Amino acid sequence: MGHHKDHHFSNFDWALIAINSALLLFSWVYLIAWYPALPEIIAVHFDVVGKPNGYSSKENIWFAPFLFTLLSIAFIFGAKYQETITYPKRRIDKLERISNLKMMLFTALLLAILCPIILYTMIKASIIENFEMPWILPLVLGIVLLYLPVVLYYKFKTLKLS
Repeated sequence: MGHHKDHHFSNFDWALIAINSALLLFSWVYLIAWYPALPEIIAVHFDVVGKPNGYSSKENIWFAPFLFTLLSIAFIFGAKYQETITYPKRRIDKLERISNLKMMLFTALLLAILCPIILYTMIKASIIENFEMPWILPLVLGIVLLYLPVVLYYKFKTLKLS
């Protein structure tokens, strides 16, 4: 059990990681660029029609990209070193390893896609008075609904083949 086998990423996997990294980098650059223009109190929570209904100090905006980046990195490393993070420790067969890898990489990508959307929403709602985004909930739900079939595809593909 001390022996663990890491999985080599395919070109497709590297493409997902590159897209993930680009989105997270864009999020950080966007926040750094807009941070000086933010008021001391910013919008951090929104109702179902995209109207701000929760506020906090502007320093708290750094929490969002930090959390999304940390979780994305964790999912990517988890995809690479599955047996190391598996509890209880066990050997993972090839099909399950591939399925887990794709699910973790797509989960990291989902987080990287949501990060700039959330930052944009927080920043614009804090700067523009009476800003509403009725499109935010359908957009986020649409992204999640696109994510679920992809993840389920890889999970059921493993179950069918095993």
